[in-house]
Amino acid sequence: MTPKNTLWALLALMFACGMADALYAASHVHMPDWWALLSAFLLNFLPYYWYRLDSEARLFRRSRWLSSAVVGISPLGIPLYLLRSRPQGSRLTSLARMSGFLLMMLGAAAAGVFAFFVMPG
Repeated sequence: MTPKNTLWALLALMFACGMADALYAASHVHMPDWWALLSAFLLNFLPYYWYRLDSEARLFRRSRWLSSAVVGISPLGIPLYLLRSRPQGSRLTSLARMSGFLLMMLGAAAAGVFAFFVMPG
């Protein structure tokens, strides 16, 4: 799997999470524990997996502390990784692209909710 495919998987997961949230909210049913655990695991695993693939592709030496930050506090760990792993001239560009991807993730979740409500039946 490539880093780009991992990001596509993360967007698909956000779409599925939005759809599942809408389904269980509309039917007034409690979300199953297995779905909550699986989606939480994947939402933590996929960013770390992207980080591992991207750092290997860039030959960036990952420290234990940075890996822990990416897993434990991704909103801080991933920008820190981007700042440390990118060349001087492209650091702000990589942070801007990350911000755009975060907006795409929110859009995918919203699209999942919208898709649920426009489905026939």
